[in-house]
Amino acid sequence: MVATCGGDGTNLSTITEVVRAYGADQLPTFAILRGGTVNTIAENLKIDGTPENILARLVARAQEGEIPSRGQDLLQVNGMYGFLFAAAMGARFLEAYYGGPMPGPAWAGLLAARTIASSLVTGKFARWLFSAVDLELEVDGRPVPAVRAPRLLLASTVPDVGIGMKVTWQAGKQPGRFNLIASNLSTVAMGLQFHRVVTGQPLKGSPHYDVLATSARIRFAEPQTFTLDGELFREREVTIGMGPRLWVARP
Repeated sequence: MVATCGGDGTNLSTITEVVRAYGADQLPTFAILRGGTVNTIAENLKIDGTPENILARLVARAQEGEIPSRGQDLLQVNGMYGFLFAAAMGARFLEAYYGGPMPGPAWAGLLAARTIASSLVTGKFARWLFSAVDLELEVDGRPVPAVRAPRLLLASTVPDVGIGMKVTWQAGKQPGRFNLIASNLSTVAMGLQFHRVVTGQPLKGSPHYDVLATSARIRFAEPQTFTLDGELFREREVTIGMGPRLWVARP
């Protein structure tokens, strides 16, 4: 077993190195001790408690001879292994979050409330957050010309993209597939569907692309910031595929 005591970025770095070291077929069980500020992936996997409490439960289970675990598909993004990719709005939201005064769930919630309020009146913050990104998108080897400049671009194997926002509502419904969403809905249209997001329902309207996929290739018109499990990167081209299945401890 490999256990991490850190946030989503710590999990990303560790899982990536574990896959590279062990290979897809011999991965150790992975334990998440929730040492971060938001712990989005742990929330998705229903892992609760403080790091000390989770570790104590793991030790107790190990002494009993068995640690329950669940299989969870990984996402492969430009050679890294994680769970949740986002560009456009998702990456900008994280930039605003990291630039805030107090990283953590409270600040993330305040920022989400500001996003919704600004979206409903097409405010300056929402216009920046949801500005479109020029790109070419291929999904499972086929071009997707319907959405050439999305405001929202996500690929995930977990449904909750943060603080209860279940935008990638199909993630996890079919093993070996990730939920990809590329949307150019207006800021107002997205703001008015907040209730659908928190209840895990699909967004309505067009142009909006929402599928289960095994691979995607994104070519931005110019280098763009994207995030994978809370870490920020900047590239002109992003290749997304399915990673191996990871067994995550459930103490």
